[in-house]
Amino acid sequence: MMIHPREYTLAGPEHAPAIVLIHGARMTRALWQPQIDALGASLRVIAPDLPGHGALAHVPFSLDAAVSQIATVIDTVAGGRAIVCGLSLGGYVALAFGARHPQRTTALVLSGCAFAFHGLPGRLIGAPYVAVTRFVTRTFSPLLARAEERTLRKTYPAALAEPIIARGFFYRFYADSSAALLDFDPLPALRACDMPVLLLNGANDRFFRRDEHSYLRALPQGRLRLIENASHLANLDQPEAYTTALRDFVSEVVAVQ
Repeated sequence: MMIHPREYTLAGPEHAPAIVLIHGARMTRALWQPQIDALGASLRVIAPDLPGHGALAHVPFSLDAAVSQIATVIDTVAGGRAIVCGLSLGGYVALAFGARHPQRTTALVLSGCAFAFHGLPGRLIGAPYVAVTRFVTRTFSPLLARAEERTLRKTYPAALAEPIIARGFFYRFYADSSAALLDFDPLPALRACDMPVLLLNGANDRFFRRDEHSYLRALPQGRLRLIENASHLANLDQPEAYTTALRDFVSEVVAVQ
């Protein structure tokens, strides 16, 4: 699998410790601009677009395709091994990647993904939910995008909101990403991740913290850090605190290698 430089953002010294930042559903790598700017002086920061998003908007999303994309990025730009950080959909992708490619994964940071969709509730609501989601996103995607733009501009300063808005919002394969999460069982993946793993969540993100303690019990080397006064998009709600938490974890991981 080949990767083009237009599919990712790269910052930082070539031989510094590498960290890959994986964005959430509908958005792009622009979600991570505050962390790219802050960490690029000391780390090799790589922020790719996932399949179905941004530069890869034409590529159907699947968890397999997303994991393959991250593997290619790490092999091409990070020298074959990196710390992998993901938020929301990106967190599930990071978890799947760490479980499948431990030799490429120095450590994991999982944000806003401590919720197990898999199981009986997921099977019961899965097909109807995906069908409704597919209809709504195909029919109303321009309206949904404008609503997201308004929400971002109302919630965040222009320096945070505008880079995300400029990259656009991507709904074509949103139903496919939802179906992928309904089929994904995180607990076996967590047990397979025998590397340092940080659960880095917004303290106010109640929904996506529901299974936090189940995640910690399943992880061989897990720990938890909460970002106060932050919700699901913790890296935007409190960018300095989130970046500090990332920097602290990277320093700890690199020091013990």
